Amino acid sequence: MIKVAAALIFNEHGNFLIAERSDGSLAGKWEFPGGKIEEGETENEAVVREIMEELGVQVVPEKIVGVFSYEYPEREVELVLIQCFLSGDQKIISDGSHSSHAWVALSDCEKYDFAPLDREIVEFLNQANTK
Repeated sequence: MIKVAAALIFNEHGNFLIAERSDGSLAGKWEFPGGKIEEGETENEAVVREIMEELGVQVVPEKIVGVFSYEYPEREVELVLIQCFLSGDQKIISDGSHSSHAWVALSDCEKYDFAPLDREIVEFLNQANTK
């Protein structure tokens, strides 16, 4: 099982950041940005490092939103979703692992082709939003 940390980053308009994968088996799929938790690293440390590496911005973790699991054909993934905020006014610059990014409202997520695990997260956020 691969453990990953992903960021739920909101902007001042209440939209959150998603990114489109540029390579691998999930190329073209949208996801919550993040990556593998390295040995000896906490979830918060991993999400800060991964977002800096992938998007060139500094985030500040606030809280764990949920833990999600999905079994892809090639591997099982456990994802810790961490709500974060951008520290200051920063420009997102992809390292190439993403071909695009977007700030989206929860109500607009059906317009995006999410990776299977990330689609489950969107459904979870929709349910939490209706409570």
